[in-house]
Amino acid sequence: MVTYSDATYKMICSRIEKIEAIQQKIFKCLHESELQLRQIAQEYAIGYGEELHEVCTQLEQPTERVLAKHHGWQWLLGKTNTRKETLATEKRDLKISVQFDDILVEKCVSQNEIIYVHDYKRRDLEIGMKVLAEYNCYDAPGVFFTASVAEIPEQQNKYRYLLLFDDGTAGYVSEDKCFICPDQSFISSVNPTHRRFIQYYNKMYQEGGFKILDLSLQRTMLTEINGEWRLCPINFTDCNIANIQVSADQAEFVYCGSPRLAPIYHLLKTHLVA
Repeated sequence: MVTYSDATYKMICSRIEKIEAIQQKIFKCLHESELQLRQIAQEYAIGYGEELHEVCTQLEQPTERVLAKHHGWQWLLGKTNTRKETLATEKRDLKISVQFDDILVEKCVSQNEIIYVHDYKRRDLEIGMKVLAEYNCYDAPGVFFTASVAEIPEQQNKYRYLLLFDDGTAGYVSEDKCFICPDQSFISSVNPTHRRFIQYYNKMYQEGGFKILDLSLQRTMLTEINGEWRLCPINFTDCNIANIQVSADQAEFVYCGSPRLAPIYHLLKTHLVA
């Protein structure tokens, strides 16, 4: 059995009491701002760095409903598990562990890869803004895809947002199906032509307009499918998007001003080539 002198024993008890005080303060601030939590950490870090780091990294947060990045342009609904944070001198790296709803996968995501659903405050979307949207035509409930806003709700589009998705498709979506994306930049896997088209579209929209095709009377259209041009049947149109049969068993909604349509591609070719 290990024995300690009275002085050593008092010192150990004193350190334990101070660490417990730190724990209590941090637990009280779990529902407050991260800034307040960080200030407490910095206040007590001197002399108790290792003990404080252990307290911070082992804290369990209440479960919260979130929308978090899964991979590429897909985001999924889930819940938080544990907040893992690292305190550094110059840079603070905060990772949040998320358990997705419909797949048995747990992933640590950064702050710009997560939205807290219950705390999210909806506001009007703007042209060019990057959003996450649940789109019924994908037949994937609970899956959200990255997109850019191309039209705001008005009478002509039946009061819906027109979104240009990062995979090259398009769709009209109601406001309650959209979240503003924390990261407004394009992910690396987005087709460069699509990225340049969105940038050109935003510029032309601000300058007064953008040319689109009237496909309401068209039966077929030369359309880009996975890098190849194919003559595809047009099933129907919905305002400024067309449902195009890209294969025997698959149809996609394409924006009537998209460079995936041959006439638009040739019109905009000089703006789409790097």
